[in-house]
Amino acid sequence: MLISRLLAVFAVALCTTAAACGGTEALSPAGPSGFLRAGTATITGRVTGVPVSATASGTGARPMATTTVTVTIVGTDITTTVDGSGNFELNGVPPGDVQLRFAGNGASATITLSGVAAGDRIHIVVSLSGTGARLEDEDRDHDDDDDDDGDDDEAEVEGVVSGRTGTCNSITFTVAGVTIITNGATKFEDPCASIVNGTRVEVEGTRQANGSILASEVEIDD
Repeated sequence: MLISRLLAVFAVALCTTAAACGGTEALSPAGPSGFLRAGTATITGRVTGVPVSATASGTGARPMATTTVTVTIVGTDITTTVDGSGNFELNGVPPGDVQLRFAGNGASATITLSGVAAGDRIHIVVSLSGTGARLEDEDRDHDDDDDDDGDDDEAEVEGVVSGRTGTCNSITFTVAGVTIITNGATKFEDPCASIVNGTRVEVEGTRQANGSILASEVEIDD
């Protein structure tokens, strides 16, 4: 009887430590969308473009954001789907040269981000067209465990103004697919009224949770 009990205890202990009972599988090193861990990076982004199917069917252009497009880190199982606004987030990205594959709704294209480092937080804007992909904007911040002053949210972007709304000095416009918001604290190197659609500008500011930038400085790029 004593021997039987000892054998039963030994079997339970073996099951617990080796996870042999119930067929439990080892955790994937980076599941869907990954997990934010030390030694990895985070890539967020916004996808724009027109699906091939929308143009071919004659229904007119519609934003890629309204379709189902997946974003995958090539060579890993890190993958996600863009949301209703075309935004996506990939966590647990390994450092090095990273290749992103975009697929779905007539799109099948890749881009490469070189020199991704552990602790990087990278935000990109990608324009898709069939088998082509163009990196419209890239902004990198780096998490530093010893840096708690919030500077990691600083961002810069440059490009042509479009979709301008509002009245000076509180205006909103888009540059390279990124929404720019200004307010009374924004410094305009040129008159606010000169920031019109078609003007090329440089913007510095703070990245917001929704991917927009609250501008601290706006300057026309001559």
